[in-house]
Amino acid sequence: MKFIPLHTKNTSIIYKNSLCSSASIIVLIFIILSVMIPMLLVSLLSPYSGISESRILFEQPRLQFKFQSILIADTEAEDVNNKQDVNLVVCSTLPQLNTVVMEHGNNCEGIKYWTDDFDHDGTIDRAHFQQQLESLRGRIKSIDLAIFFEAKLKHKCSLSPPAILTYHNVIPSGMQLNAGTILLKAELKLKQYIEFTCPFPGRNIKTQFRHVNLSSNSSHVALGDFQLQSLLEKLKKNPAYFQLSEQETYFRQEPGNTLRIQLDLDVMQVPARYHLSVWERLGQFWLYFASFFGISFYIMNKVKDYLFGQHIIRAWEVIPWKKLY
Repeated sequence: MKFIPLHTKNTSIIYKNSLCSSASIIVLIFIILSVMIPMLLVSLLSPYSGISESRILFEQPRLQFKFQSILIADTEAEDVNNKQDVNLVVCSTLPQLNTVVMEHGNNCEGIKYWTDDFDHDGTIDRAHFQQQLESLRGRIKSIDLAIFFEAKLKHKCSLSPPAILTYHNVIPSGMQLNAGTILLKAELKLKQYIEFTCPFPGRNIKTQFRHVNLSSNSSHVALGDFQLQSLLEKLKKNPAYFQLSEQETYFRQEPGNTLRIQLDLDVMQVPARYHLSVWERLGQFWLYFASFFGISFYIMNKVKDYLFGQHIIRAWEVIPWKKLY
């Protein structure tokens, strides 16, 4: 009968027994427990230990103008029969919309786009948009503004959520202007409903987006198709999209007959939730498993020291010196 080492105590005392003995079975059970207990603890404590199926990463979007915008403004017109009419002003860079609202675009003078890169890293830190209106018939009462951008996230994979920045403001009567500057300061925000998915070895799936297509081939084009409510309904069908977060609005009366509507957009880091791949979750699991396994292995080894040392588990005790007892 061949004896195999089952346990070593103090790196000198060795306990041996046959492969099919009860001592071998007990040692095998302890080895299995030292592995299973950490796995059970990680599974039970995973909601509280940081192991999850998603991760939040901060990234500054790569922003580019698409040079497309829509401005719809209501202005007061002259009194007609003691009734104050409303005059609609529509400024657009979309040809299909301009064919519908040609009579409302006479006050549109020009559009300016420019950007700032403060740290010279090739990424836009602030974007500016300005729409000029000339010779308005009355004071401006409300503004609906939509600006189209391209914005990309590239931290884990290339993602392009739709970016249509919309702004609606009903101007209080004391601040209504027909000449001057309306300055809007805002930040770029990411509205996200579900986690982004990026491809990984073994699974080639990436989050897809439904971009708002404004190039309609239909012969019937209505103004309502380009209003903010209609655009937002199309945006919300996506798992995520970029939006404008208003910070401050300034109204400044100036001499002359030109009204400038300007947007200063800060492009800062935005939090984005990503779905973790199997390999990322396995890496997280292994990190916590290794911590628990070290503790479990130490405890099981001490239990075996006691059981073999007290001869509760019967085995041959091989020692390099003679015991004095």
